[in-house]
Amino acid sequence: MSKRILFLFLTEHSGHHSAAKALEYAVQQRDGDIESMLLDSFSHANPVLSRMTFHTYLAMLKTAPEIWEFMYDNPEFKQRTTRIRELLNRGNSKKLQQVLADFAPDAIVCTQAFSCGVVASWKRATGNHGLMLVGVLTDFVAHRYWADDEVDLYIAPNDETKDSLLRQGVLAERIRVTGIPIAAQFAQQGNRDVALENFKLKPDLPKIVVMGGSLGLGPIKSIIRKLDTLPQPFDIIVVTGKNKRLRHDLQRRRRPRRHMTRVLGFVENMNALMEVAEVLITKPGGITTAEALSKHAPMIIINPIPGQEEKNAQFLLAHHAAVQATKAADVARHVDEFLRNPEKLRLLRDGARVLARSQSAMEAADAILEVLAAKHRTPG
Repeated sequence: MSKRILFLFLTEHSGHHSAAKALEYAVQQRDGDIESMLLDSFSHANPVLSRMTFHTYLAMLKTAPEIWEFMYDNPEFKQRTTRIRELLNRGNSKKLQQVLADFAPDAIVCTQAFSCGVVASWKRATGNHGLMLVGVLTDFVAHRYWADDEVDLYIAPNDETKDSLLRQGVLAERIRVTGIPIAAQFAQQGNRDVALENFKLKPDLPKIVVMGGSLGLGPIKSIIRKLDTLPQPFDIIVVTGKNKRLRHDLQRRRRPRRHMTRVLGFVENMNALMEVAEVLITKPGGITTAEALSKHAPMIIINPIPGQEEKNAQFLLAHHAAVQATKAADVARHVDEFLRNPEKLRLLRDGARVLARSQSAMEAADAILEVLAAKHRTPG
């Protein structure tokens, strides 16, 4: 009898969504008899509370990032808010409970801690400990809201994260280190000339790719202005994600730029874009940076969000896979140095190559299916 797996993510076109899709594809490749479903946790939670939480989060990052920094990975705050989080999780899961009743999954795979907490609370409340719960970390660190006794398997990005989970009381046999799950195309060797042709770009100049995550955050307009002052010849490719206003502002500029600047919105074939990038200027989201590492793309990190992105940045800097800029002028300085001294770019590529785990989704799928089989194996 085939098994059913529900993949829960948080909001479409996010890193969590990409990881869930990559895992679903990998599981189906490994076992074609698996029935699966992808589900957005926000769309199946309390709609008013979900929208309020999301907008509060964005407002906090914009106006008071120090508050989020305090809440993130704070053991005392986690302990003091345990009861209210349990109540919120259970109250937020009524629509999800209906999905569970209709689809009747054997396993739920969560690529975000909120989703994982909701399912863990539901398991505790119902006593349904036979349901397999998988927590998939999509950043290079494990904050304290991940650790939960109801999670049967953790998919961890690296040994350092595994050690962090162990210190939080997670049993070693419940952790598998596979890397952050990324789409299968990032494991394939691309053709740079074909990618350049598809993006209608000339092959003779270096390509500087600038992006601010799916929401197009960060000082992107300032970065473009500073890059355009550099004398070296290169092309600029800007990915604005879902930020339509930013894309419009960049496209309607009337004054000619020194450097050819191609402005793109939400990009589905990011693997091809990273194939042509001489330098990638980006916020250090877990999925984006894992994808960049798989392509050995040198990264300049800008404006990390307090909490998970700051931790990601620290990880990448410590392993010499990126440099960090605090303002747009620093970005231009780094690009200037890289183009004048290709050896610095080579060192960053080497650092990225060491961290790259292009088969991460397949390895994670193997771990999930192995634990699922063991959990449902008939004794004797």
